[in-house]
Amino acid sequence: MWLALRLPHWALDSRADASDRPPGTNPTLVVAEQRGRRHVVAADAWALEQGVRRGMLLADARMRVPEAAVLTRHIAGEVAALERLGGWAWHYSSQVHIARASDRIECARVVFEIGASLRLFGGRQRLLERVRADLDRMGYRYTLGVGDSPHAALAFARAPSPKHRAKGLAGLPLTCLDLDAQTTLSLKASGLRLAGELLALPPGTLVRRYGKHTLDELERLRGRRPHGLDFYTLPQRYGTRHELTGAVETTQGLVFVLRRVFAELAAFLQGADATIQTLQLKLIHDELPPTRLLLRLAAPSRDADHLERVANERLARVTLAAPVLEIALASDRLRRFEQDQDSLWRDPDHAGIEQWPAVLDRLRARLGHEAVGWLHDVDDHRPEQASARHDRPATSHTPVSAPRPMWLLDVPERAPAELTLIAGPERIETGWWEHSIRRDYFRARDGQGRLLWVYRDLAHAHSSDTPVYYMHGLFG
Repeated sequence: MWLALRLPHWALDSRADASDRPPGTNPTLVVAEQRGRRHVVAADAWALEQGVRRGMLLADARMRVPEAAVLTRHIAGEVAALERLGGWAWHYSSQVHIARASDRIECARVVFEIGASLRLFGGRQRLLERVRADLDRMGYRYTLGVGDSPHAALAFARAPSPKHRAKGLAGLPLTCLDLDAQTTLSLKASGLRLAGELLALPPGTLVRRYGKHTLDELERLRGRRPHGLDFYTLPQRYGTRHELTGAVETTQGLVFVLRRVFAELAAFLQGADATIQTLQLKLIHDELPPTRLLLRLAAPSRDADHLERVANERLARVTLAAPVLEIALASDRLRRFEQDQDSLWRDPDHAGIEQWPAVLDRLRARLGHEAVGWLHDVDDHRPEQASARHDRPATSHTPVSAPRPMWLLDVPERAPAELTLIAGPERIETGWWEHSIRRDYFRARDGQGRLLWVYRDLAHAHSSDTPVYYMHGLFG
């Protein structure tokens, strides 16, 4: 069983901000030049409601929407976005075919095998619900078809209404088949209107009257001939550019665009069963060098909301030198998804405990990467040298003779008078080559209930003196 998606407005929908234009924005058209004249290849919903159609001359379209913004088609951007969608489809199948619109193909399409995944996703209906929810979340306009072969699925995706699909292949108009325009005209001239009428003709008659290519299409439609489709292979890294429909002048204006960008990234990572830990976000201007933002996560992730929050925190510290025309996103090498990674973001039983990587990422984005890190144990008996700051968590721990706090005061201070010693002493001494220190350290609790690390200075104390304690650190 195969699923086919037709994307008739891909030239516009593939742009990152196409689905996030605020109400009241002028309609948008995407045009391409053919034989010296500009034709509409995609339009937004408002322009379509005013009667604009694909293939219409730009001059005719302007008569219906004179205020429309006109964009030139960007084929490289369409292809890149289609590859991202191909990565998303890998979540459902490893047999994924993608194709952009061309002289031979009427619009962009994605076709993938779903028969082997039905049980995994709870049956056909639930799988289709998930597919539709994914596409709606990414903001794409599409038509969908399911069939026993790739060509049958595409034919159902071309069906003008559900009533045509209800009768199976036989009830589909001839325009749903993958036939060239001349063959379709010849069939209609012979009085044929439905695929069922064509399927009823003997093979010899088909070939003699309408050519072997017509029989080949019907055989592929019924799954009796190899489909001949090539399959999309996932890349080792994620990298893409998003051309915007208009210049964005403020970082706040990028918030909605990034929502779409990270939704696509998350869908791709889910399809690839992968995560990322480092991303470079590049904001491209007209004449100035791009603004570069490096996003380094505390733990690998593929969560769209988390990635979006980190990027927005980082953007809040940026002042744009010029309007943004494009957004580029590049990852480090994709990392294999491990089941316990997802629990960091989704397990409600551990909220506030296991979500520390998300909190850390947001702090780094807001304060700067260098402002937040980990304290590592160091094999040194001197308290001031027994820990060091690092960018990543430790992979091993240095054994210590007694518990010590990680947080030390820069300068020890006199401990409160109300003090209860709990454990100790741990004696710490330095050699003659250093500043001479002889101390007994204790864990103690003060009158406020705080757990302190205190010491008695033996180098300057006498046995007859009342013990004087100094606070050097705090536990917890």
